[in-house]
Amino acid sequence: MRNRSTAIRIVVIAWIVAAVGGDVALAFGPIPPGQASDLASSESLTILLLAEIAWPVFSAVLAALFFTIVVNRLAPSSEEVSGAALRGNTRVQTIWIVTTLVVVLSLAVYGTVALAVDQPGDGISTDSAALPMPGSASQPLEVQVIAQQWWFTYRYPSYGGVETAQLVLPVNQKIEFHVTSLDVIHSFWFYALGVKADAVPLNDNVVTATPTQTGTYRVQCSELCGLWHGNMSDDTAMVVSSSDFTTWIQQQQTLDAPIMKYLPPYSHTYEPSPTVYGS
Repeated sequence: MRNRSTAIRIVVIAWIVAAVGGDVALAFGPIPPGQASDLASSESLTILLLAEIAWPVFSAVLAALFFTIVVNRLAPSSEEVSGAALRGNTRVQTIWIVTTLVVVLSLAVYGTVALAVDQPGDGISTDSAALPMPGSASQPLEVQVIAQQWWFTYRYPSYGGVETAQLVLPVNQKIEFHVTSLDVIHSFWFYALGVKADAVPLNDNVVTATPTQTGTYRVQCSELCGLWHGNMSDDTAMVVSSSDFTTWIQQQQTLDAPIMKYLPPYSHTYEPSPTVYGS
């Protein structure tokens, strides 16, 4: 029995060391999707919180499994074990149930509050007459993501509705993505910014994020949308300084000037392609 008690203490101490060490390692390790935007940072924080809670629970399960399989063998074979002991320790079971209940309910409350705070449409008008002036940092910059088989294009209503084949965003500027489709269902995934929204015909899905780091990032479609779905994984997006963005968008306006009259008026949704729906 003495050997059994010693073994229990060793297992508990080993679990505490593993739990604390794992949580410390998680706190200093890279957590996806990263820190390239305020939205990505919020998602990383949530993932870190869940991992910090899950690791001690997971290591406790492993410790209990190790104790059951290995340590119990230290008991003398002649020792009689009662039925109550075989069913488990009531105190341990109660502590386990109460602890997990508190953790789950706390996470549910945290998730509900975080979801309510992160919801778009917090009083921001999306009416074309209320669009921010170019270069304004007081209001979000509206950028439309138009998905089609098999590429993305982007429109900037604040700059005359100019449409480009590459997504370029100014750093430290709140972006209001309006995601829609011209044919089938796609999904716009800007992993580094933590942005993922379905592109559905005749629907306008809105996601807001503020890029905080300049760089070149990958944009891809995460919804199987047809034969060349993989072609929608090669797009790149750039986050640049405000001055570089101003220079770039002016260049795009100049390049697109001859064809602007052929583009439909800016709208949050467009009629689906007749080649897909036969309309």
